[in-house]
Amino acid sequence: MPCLNLPAVASRLLLGLTLTLGLGATACGDDDGVSCTMGSPQYQTDLYFGRNRVGGEPVSEAEFQAFVDTVVTPRFQDGLTVYDAYGQYQLESGEVVQERTKVMVLLHDGSAARSADVDTIREEYKRQFHQESVLRIDSQPCVAF
Repeated sequence: MPCLNLPAVASRLLLGLTLTLGLGATACGDDDGVSCTMGSPQYQTDLYFGRNRVGGEPVSEAEFQAFVDTVVTPRFQDGLTVYDAYGQYQLESGEVVQERTKVMVLLHDGSAARSADVDTIREEYKRQFHQESVLRIDSQPCVAF
């Protein structure tokens, strides 16, 4: 599984969100796996859902929750985390776009089936809410419950 899946616009969004949220960059583990001193290695996928819509009202809390309930939860029944963020990115035209964002954190086994589930979620959000992209970041943290 690749560490990052960043088209040009999304990479600018990530940079803006990283700076806005004060997050540090995380290096990916090698293909041989991650050595954990505590917990066990898992895959973490962070999805960034922009809420602005061209020519329409932003995606509402109720609309986003319905999306989580009907599209995400059936695929990730073990749980997930969602939090609010605010980011900005620069379009190729030079215009700076600012928007409210939902960030979703998913922990999973990193299988091809899980990756396909993540991509289905991204595609469905883009389709339902007329979005150009949903940023996806994959990493391999050590996880302990």
